[in-house]
Amino acid sequence: MAQSVTLDPLYPEMEEATLGRWLVAEGDGVAAGQPLAELITDKVAYEFASPAAGVLLARLPAEKSVVPVNSTLCVIGSAGERVENLAELAAENRRLAAEREASLAALHEATAAAPAPAAPAAPGGPVRATPAARRLARERGVDLAALRGSGPDGMITVEDIP
Repeated sequence: MAQSVTLDPLYPEMEEATLGRWLVAEGDGVAAGQPLAELITDKVAYEFASPAAGVLLARLPAEKSVVPVNSTLCVIGSAGERVENLAELAAENRRLAAEREASLAALHEATAAAPAPAAPAAPGGPVRATPAARRLARERGVDLAALRGSGPDGMITVEDIP
């Protein structure tokens, strides 16, 4: 009986992997533990091994595609066996990919909409400010230590000077 092989997470925060390349062609025999494909995550690149012996009946994701966790990578079965649910497996992979894209889009929207928190100057420490902001603060008589910067790492910029 054909067995669907899915992408399981290697570590708790793993959400996807890129399928670098297939190492076995459809119709080829595979042994348990034999590398089937090269996968790349944000932390590691590795060869994905076959969980069972048999024949590689179907490869679902294309090379260089991003594959969400729990997607079906391939189907292993007996020689001459047909994969009856191939369309359903592909549809489920598309659904998982769409969910992942929506999640990434929502995360991108949330981080783009929220301004970065300004870091206050360290008490008694040097105040981080651009040279133009220092000059403008001097001209206006503004104490830089009393301001919160909106620049990188809380640096005070001209826009922060009242």
